[in-house]
Amino acid sequence: MPQKIVDLSARSKILYEEPFHVHFWESTPDDFFEYLKDPRRFLERMRIDIPEDCRIETTIENHDWIGTNLRGGATSDNGTIVCNVGGGNIARGVYRVVSYGHTHETVGKFEKRLLHSPEEQEVRTKT
Repeated sequence: MPQKIVDLSARSKILYEEPFHVHFWESTPDDFFEYLKDPRRFLERMRIDIPEDCRIETTIENHDWIGTNLRGGATSDNGTIVCNVGGGNIARGVYRVVSYGHTHETVGKFEKRLLHSPEEQEVRTKT
């Protein structure tokens, strides 16, 4: 079962009001393969209900890295994870998932320049 499932629509009033969902989750390699085999059922297990008339599209950003690092039955034991961001449905007939594989050692390693503080809902524009 995926970990770190976050409904970004619930975290942001702005996203909540938009006519689509935005979700994040982290998968083990085994979870990711399960997702690829039956994405609709996999998403339902996370309480992301996709209607039958809504297609699911998946983009794997670093497919070559995932293919190389997951070959031979890699597991989360070796630090491999796949992060996913999904969005759509509601007023759109598509739910798109973007997947990115990396290792646990890269989590928190990079400094991010946020567009606004975590307490703010959006960027304050300059006048």
